Amino acid sequence: MPAVKNQILFLVLLVTSLPTQAIWFEASGQAVIHDGQKQAARQLATQEAIKQALLFSGASVKNVQTMANGLLADDTLEITAAGDVNHIELTNEVYHKDYVTVSIRADIFPVEASCAASDYKKSIVTTWYDFQKRQQAAAGNLYDFGKAFATRLQLASRENSKFSYIKQVEPYYLKSVLSEQKSFAYELSRKTNSQFVLFGEINEFSVERAPSQNWVPWADDLITRNLAVTLTMYDGYSGEMVYQKIENMSALWDFNLHQSIDSDSHKLWSSKFGLATQELQQQSIQEIDDVISCQPAYGRVIKTGDESLIINIGLQNGVKKGDKLTLFKMNQYHSPQGEPRRQFHLHPEKVIVAEVFSETAIIKSPTGALLVNIQANDFAARQ
Repeated sequence: MPAVKNQILFLVLLVTSLPTQAIWFEASGQAVIHDGQKQAARQLATQEAIKQALLFSGASVKNVQTMANGLLADDTLEITAAGDVNHIELTNEVYHKDYVTVSIRADIFPVEASCAASDYKKSIVTTWYDFQKRQQAAAGNLYDFGKAFATRLQLASRENSKFSYIKQVEPYYLKSVLSEQKSFAYELSRKTNSQFVLFGEINEFSVERAPSQNWVPWADDLITRNLAVTLTMYDGYSGEMVYQKIENMSALWDFNLHQSIDSDSHKLWSSKFGLATQELQQQSIQEIDDVISCQPAYGRVIKTGDESLIINIGLQNGVKKGDKLTLFKMNQYHSPQGEPRRQFHLHPEKVIVAEVFSETAIIKSPTGALLVNIQANDFAARQ
């Protein structure tokens, strides 16, 4: 067996759940047995397993030694003072010739205060938005409105988001049923090196006439335009749907129904309808930003090497030279009850950011260790 480091952690199992529910983490730590001191090694391995589970979950690391001591005393430990940790239990310990492996299970509540992942901004890719009822675009000849809407939504994202940004708008309409969106999300995420994928469809774009309230016989009727847009967002790495909502509004239509209007013109976007649409977009962007504010920001490995790796997050995400990252593989599967599960295999060697560019970064081991067994499409996260 190669030299064992206390920080080695082989497996973390994450059960996805609602934000208000706890998440179970299973972690294993190892420590070398020096001069036959099995109990000392056991305690070090237990402390490291608890510490790594807390770090990876984003919870605060407090009183790890106290937690480990209590756990070793009776194999059960109830933690309430730390706030993030509800329960820790010892699940297994195995003694080898010169080292010990200890496995623990931690019941951790992700809370906003421990949202270390929000230090990095999450990237989003979207496309142009197609009409559910294309004939409704005839009024104003606004068949390209879905293209302009997506472009303006990107602008709203860059101006109003704190934790995310729309990195790219793919120049085509993508009409897909809900059952197909997950596979499209994987594809778009990989193609554009974006973590989240936002789908949009314009469900309503109709106009309505209402009699003028001035009671003047020759006055023109008032025209109102309705807009409803369904926005659905997926984590392009896990395939999980993280947001879906139908946004809708109505506003006065300042134009003649037979008048052609440029979908991307100042004339349209400074009108009552255009201003109301921009307000709807800002509201949507703020909701999306809130939803993914505490989602972990993952960088995908896009190029491998023995001594360094390239990941697909950089300056735009807030990555800085010297940042410490954890490398891991992520697998998706379902429990026998059909519930989604994620399995994380953590690499034992920590890495740091050696160089950072606009959309990428080069990472290396601070000790110069070789980064073996890392493949393209593995991940890195700040923990």
